[in-house]
Amino acid sequence: MQVRYDLCILGAGPAGIAAAARAHALGKAVALVEPARPGGAGIADGALSSKTLWHLAMDFVRARRTDRGWHGGALELSWPDVTAQVRAACEEAWGQAERLLARLAEPAPGGGPPAGRGGGRVDRVRGRGRFIAPDVVEVVDGDHDGARTIAADRFLIAVGSRPRGLPGVDVDGERVLTSDHVEHVATLPPSLGIVGAGVVGCEYATIFAGFARTAVELFDRGPRILPFEDDDVSAEIAGSFRRAGVQIHARAQLEELRVDGDGVHLVARLGDRGEVFERRLARVLLAVGRVAAIDGLGLDHAGVVVAKGAIACQAPGTCRTSAAHVWAAGDVSADVMLANVAEQEGRHAVDDMFGLAPPPIRYDAQSAIYFFRPEVAAVGLNEQLCVAKGQPYRAAVVRLGLLRRAIAMRATDGFVKLLAAPDGRLLGLRVVGPQASSCIQGVALLIEQGGSLADLDRCLHPHPAVTEGVQEAARLLLGTSAHPPDAFPDLVSVIER
Repeated sequence: MQVRYDLCILGAGPAGIAAAARAHALGKAVALVEPARPGGAGIADGALSSKTLWHLAMDFVRARRTDRGWHGGALELSWPDVTAQVRAACEEAWGQAERLLARLAEPAPGGGPPAGRGGGRVDRVRGRGRFIAPDVVEVVDGDHDGARTIAADRFLIAVGSRPRGLPGVDVDGERVLTSDHVEHVATLPPSLGIVGAGVVGCEYATIFAGFARTAVELFDRGPRILPFEDDDVSAEIAGSFRRAGVQIHARAQLEELRVDGDGVHLVARLGDRGEVFERRLARVLLAVGRVAAIDGLGLDHAGVVVAKGAIACQAPGTCRTSAAHVWAAGDVSADVMLANVAEQEGRHAVDDMFGLAPPPIRYDAQSAIYFFRPEVAAVGLNEQLCVAKGQPYRAAVVRLGLLRRAIAMRATDGFVKLLAAPDGRLLGLRVVGPQASSCIQGVALLIEQGGSLADLDRCLHPHPAVTEGVQEAARLLLGTSAHPPDAFPDLVSVIER
């Protein structure tokens, strides 16, 4: 006899697990369908694994410094031991996810309000699901060659994304790689070409250059790296790359990329003249974005509309699809692909589908961390987004060289840039430098609540801290700074647009 659930969730990544936990708390009977280990790209080949690798690379960079009173240049490096640390971090997170799912398999205490068919439980179903009718999915478990059907009143699609490929380029996973492969190379390659200079490409350029065993070359068809950020952020990271030995090839049009023996042959046209550039590299990483992993889901059977390769949501700030009984969360929809956004969307979708009428999700206050050297943290609008939206703004820039904490760390490369509307309403923040991520959460909250420069000025910041740069930027825009631009032109500035 076929069991019918209150909710069937396809995918046990950040969105799917968050949604399952929320539905369990509401006393709902849930089927959670996932073919692999739980956590998705939030753990392996993504958020946790790459960030662990980044931290290890940055530890190695600091240990090798020769300008801190010690000389660490002769340090030995064991790549197998490094990757073992990454695996250990993933195992810890997988263990926590398994523990959570084991708890969710039990009824919620007291049945949960309101009681659902199962009194609040999550049944884990191993396999890959696809719609075969509006309210039925077939789940195929490739490991056991079995199939079963699951019926439900509501569905959440949260199957995540996969690395984007390039036409005519064969990814073999050994020499031509994506982010699904690059962390699993057996040895550090002597050379690595990275095609794509967005977040993923620049993150792995930072990592492999940090271990100082790989010559890294970065290729991008645009005029500069990190095109979604302002020129000053891009220039700061590009300068850091050059100092670390990373070669940046801008305006690079890829013409050929093929496996050649134990390496890769790359041909590109560079610059405005289109000069032909050829290079033989040990490995090449494709980092040209990600696409929603919605192939083969049978979405037409459920009446779910797909637009531009992603599931179309029906209204801003919601996870509703064109089908009244289907929601979508995480990377499958056409918004920002971030684990924290996916989790929020998963919870929001469950509250919405079970009648709790949550307020729309506010994407204008979303925050992100980019794991470069130095790290970059972002929330809200930057200058180019303000220009694109026709939003008047004022901006203040405070170089880290003004901040006592940065001086104490002997790490003064970078800056804080705060944007506000002419009436003082906060619009956005960019921080480039050590501990950048510690600076953005308070501003994210204020932006979400409609906060102002005066709110930031009133906040008593700890000392010495990088966050003091945010307060100083607010005071620059309020005209109350103790560091006026005419006295400190190399350290502070104000931009009016």
